[in-house]
Amino acid sequence: MKSDAEQIREFAWIRYIEPARHNAEATVRIKSGDIVKGLRLKNKTPNVCTALRSKIFQTTYGVQLVGEQGPPSGMSTTVVFTYKLVNQARGNTAKPESPSAFERLRGIAKGMFPAGEWERSIRKDRRNFYAKTGDPHKSKRG
Repeated sequence: MKSDAEQIREFAWIRYIEPARHNAEATVRIKSGDIVKGLRLKNKTPNVCTALRSKIFQTTYGVQLVGEQGPPSGMSTTVVFTYKLVNQARGNTAKPESPSAFERLRGIAKGMFPAGEWERSIRKDRRNFYAKTGDPHKSKRG
């Protein structure tokens, strides 16, 4: 079963990028709300925006994000992404290779901790560990 991000990226490729390449266009614009509507996603607008911004999307489908229009949050159905078509000859509609297993795992734990919480958790673990074993960075002399 494909993740939401994989479905979003593939939908964008089929609906927007492949036709733009077929028509030898230099750029393509994708409105996040059109993806939300096309895939019938509920409460997934941030996922759509994140997937369309991702390096995986850009690398896999040979596009470069050159512009983004929308509200300051960047997480709205009104956000429009503009991409330059790169890394493939215009008119080539062959689907690029899927990301490797490693690339698919990249960022898998990103949502496990709120922003900044991972670092606090690590610091706390280190404090507790060194409290029991002694700080290896402290000098044994005086």
